[in-house]
Amino acid sequence: MSHLPLPAVLMALAGSALVPIGATAAAPPGRVATAGSLASMTGSASPYGISQARGAALAAAASRGGVVRVRLTLADDQSGNPMGTNQMIGFVGARVSAVLGPTLSGVAAATDPIAGAAGIPVLGVTNTTLDLAAAGPTFWRVSLSENRLIPASVAYAIGHRGVQTASLVSVTGDGYSEGAARAFRSAATAQGITLLADITMPAGSGDAPAVIAQAVAPGPRAIFFAARSHDAAALAVAAAGFTGVKVGGNGFNTPDVLGPAGVAADGFIVSASWNPGRRDAASRAFVRSYRAKHGAPPDAFAAQGYAGVQVLQAAVVAGRGTGPGQVLSGLRRLRAVASVLGTMRFTPGVREAVYPATVQVVTGGRLVLAP
Repeated sequence: MSHLPLPAVLMALAGSALVPIGATAAAPPGRVATAGSLASMTGSASPYGISQARGAALAAAASRGGVVRVRLTLADDQSGNPMGTNQMIGFVGARVSAVLGPTLSGVAAATDPIAGAAGIPVLGVTNTTLDLAAAGPTFWRVSLSENRLIPASVAYAIGHRGVQTASLVSVTGDGYSEGAARAFRSAATAQGITLLADITMPAGSGDAPAVIAQAVAPGPRAIFFAARSHDAAALAVAAAGFTGVKVGGNGFNTPDVLGPAGVAADGFIVSASWNPGRRDAASRAFVRSYRAKHGAPPDAFAAQGYAGVQVLQAAVVAGRGTGPGQVLSGLRRLRAVASVLGTMRFTPGVREAVYPATVQVVTGGRLVLAP
């Protein structure tokens, strides 16, 4: 995403302080849930974390005067395990109703069990490759996993572009990228795609041109990209001359990747939990509100942050209270939640929201709903 000047409350987040958002002197009637928003405001995942935090903050502001008001405290995990661990310990000590985040699945794998051991619910609003078991018993996924997003993109590539062969390029040393690569391999096997090459490069290595050359050499109809942040943009630029089909994972769902990639990103097929072009009333209202606040349209990560607050509100109602135990009880009772992402459905014992993936095609640098 192109970084606009951040509000002062967000600028304070480069350190480890916990910053209350939307607090007022007196809460209106109704239940007040205290939520920790753990996001990558700095570091390699900041393009995703800033959007996540902005979406959650907007939802918290919209909750004022409602049946369940959410008082949000925002903390920066700096895109890494050490600070993420410190911040999660702080939220546990504060006995928040729930934690939204952290941004990266790798950081979540390290920090979510801390909350789980203390009985604090964690709502994964961006953790598309995090294993539910590894996250611990109090984790619920709000965003769609790559195991749902990537198969939708691959199915579109098959049905609309006639893809039968592909090469996979992925990044090692990054939890998200490695998880996305596994999802691509699984989707290719399940949908009858022959992988002609499976090539990796270390995170931040600068080897993108050589990796793409190896991927193109066997003559695939498509290239699958499992990468995020700078590496995703670098791979897209290196693949600018490839005239076949390009399919990216959730790491491509931000203008901060599409912008640096420029015209090289055009034509990429990328699935998401949400797209600002959706015409339902909830999405349109969210886009208007976000644009008025930040001067630019939201991306999927902002919508997922917003939806995380909506799931928390629903859990408070279902659990009849704002304590962590009551929220957990409410989460277990949830079956359907109306949200900006659409109606999210939960199956008992699964702890993962289910709703349709949104398939997009990058057009003129923007993620446009696929025909």
